[in-house]
Amino acid sequence: MHVALVDGDDIALSVDGKVLPVASHELAAEHLLHIASSGTLDGKPDTRITILCCTDSKQDPCCAKYGFSTWKALKEKADPTKFRVLQSTHLGGCRFAATLIVLPARQRYGRLEPQAVPAFLEALSNGTPFFPAYRGNPMLDEARQVAEHAAFTYADGDGVREVALQESPERSRDPEKNAEFIAVMSSRRLRIRLARHSFEVNTRCDTITRGSSQAADRWQVVAVEPID
Repeated sequence: MHVALVDGDDIALSVDGKVLPVASHELAAEHLLHIASSGTLDGKPDTRITILCCTDSKQDPCCAKYGFSTWKALKEKADPTKFRVLQSTHLGGCRFAATLIVLPARQRYGRLEPQAVPAFLEALSNGTPFFPAYRGNPMLDEARQVAEHAAFTYADGDGVREVALQESPERSRDPEKNAEFIAVMSSRRLRIRLARHSFEVNTRCDTITRGSSQAADRWQVVAVEPID
């Protein structure tokens, strides 16, 4: 579900393949409360893939600089019968501009450049993530997002569309710093080991200019091993 205070299409609300083209703030609030109470949206059917591309300069100038050129490429290249391309306000992850969210899959992407747009659209049409810019599934915690990404990358080109992650029976003695998962994809299984390290991180473009990075702990892939 998203509230579309965006440019690029006639849309106020979109939920579960239905769209409400126009709504006042009051009507949108009523619909959201109804949906939050397990209700449904009384809108027009629209099963296209939605691509939200952040172009919000208020949060970070990089989102306007890089996001707008990517949005223009998406509008030019995307088949409007398959995709709904929208400009969006702040999506988070400004340092990864251009940043995008693909719905209903809820896939996050970053640093998608205009020249990569055709391959990006082709991957989405085939039902697979576009790995060069894939940032992960926000439904998963940080460690599982990294493990899922590692599994998809390992199987790139095999047409894998879904990865199931299981906790490894060989649990780490220090789960705050190490993690291990079993990734199941079709008939293939992988053992994925992660370690948590500290990195200097810039959250926005202006922090790079000011040199005001900060330390942050992040999960990193240590090994990806086929099991059978």
